[in-house]
Amino acid sequence: QREEKQLEASLDALLSQVADLKNSLGSFIYKLENEYDRLTWPSVLDSFALLSGQLNTLNKVLKHEKTPLFRNQVIIPLVLSPDRDEDLMRQTEGRVPVFSHEVVPDHLRTKPDPEVEEQEKQLTTDAARIGADAAQKQIQSLNKMCSNLLEKISKEERESESGGLRPNKQT
Repeated sequence: QREEKQLEASLDALLSQVADLKNSLGSFIYKLENEYDRLTWPSVLDSFALLSGQLNTLNKVLKHEKTPLFRNQVIIPLVLSPDRDEDLMRQTEGRVPVFSHEVVPDHLRTKPDPEVEEQEKQLTTDAARIGADAAQKQIQSLNKMCSNLLEKISKEERESESGGLRPNKQT
């Protein structure tokens, strides 16, 4: 009885956090699509900061000691129907029209797609194949390239600033 109440309270807290995140994400996408000509970099950064804060809050809610472990909860579809379900359409905002044998494996999947899992495995084996010395050399090489690029950019900026201050020579 107590666990059910705790689970319900946790789900309510999660739903409210996810709804806030969804609204913020929707307004940010709207800005990107419709107000891109008036959009400034600081406002984009503000939107990202808001989204990041909301994701961190969601993580804290999930990691809170009073939040039950959702991975221990089992979800079993009680009704599968190939017919269009208006309640489901309304609840998912038109994203899922039916809950049938065809879509259940995708919506209740707990592992990545087999192709993604294979790619991840391949990347892991490639990363493990590279020795620590080789990885350190690659890191140093990349850092050296980045610092050289930054030096060139700052040199160009200095030259353009100083060039703009000097009067133009007559030819």
